[in-house]
Amino acid sequence: MTGLGPKSPQGAKLLLGCFALLLVACSSQKTQPPAPAEQPPETQPSVEQLQRWTIKGKIGVRSPKDNGSANLTWEQKNSPRYRIHLSGPLGAGATVISGSPAGVSLQRGDDPPVHAPSPAQLTMQTLGWPLPIDEMYYWVRGLAAPGGGASEQRNAGGQLQSLQQSGWQLNFSGYENRGPYTLPTKIKATTSQAAGPVNVTLVIKEWVF
Repeated sequence: MTGLGPKSPQGAKLLLGCFALLLVACSSQKTQPPAPAEQPPETQPSVEQLQRWTIKGKIGVRSPKDNGSANLTWEQKNSPRYRIHLSGPLGAGATVISGSPAGVSLQRGDDPPVHAPSPAQLTMQTLGWPLPIDEMYYWVRGLAAPGGGASEQRNAGGQLQSLQQSGWQLNFSGYENRGPYTLPTKIKATTSQAAGPVNVTLVIKEWVF
């Protein structure tokens, strides 16, 4: 019987065939490049990061000394620098409230500016009703102001729905996506004082970042 040793023609062909199969198997098992790492989803920036803006809207006030509404433009720079311009019947033509590290000033029309340490004290003194701008800096973004005891309720989306803070009761009746942020569109605020209750309604129509 004819053998199939390595020196026989059949044996040599068999070895060559096995070697060819081995090469094919090795080539098919080349290391595959690793799959790219899965990128984390892009997160929405927090409203706490929003610290410079221009707000355009309307403000309405009901108080024992004044009733009416005015157009509002709020230019906020690095806190505590801001400029709030009221125009219309409530602002008696034009009222500008300016804040800086030195304090707050208010100017109505061509009258000389009046200065005070806090905006609420200044507006109460000159307009007859308080405007708590220090707290509103947070409220207009749908945040509770820091440092003051707050009682709050949130909606299903996690946004403030009602807030009681610094002697004010606030209701946030709407939110909209403005750029990358979800921000209030209407805020109603009420406070009670010895002179009588004050109701302030702020409608925000436009944000410029």
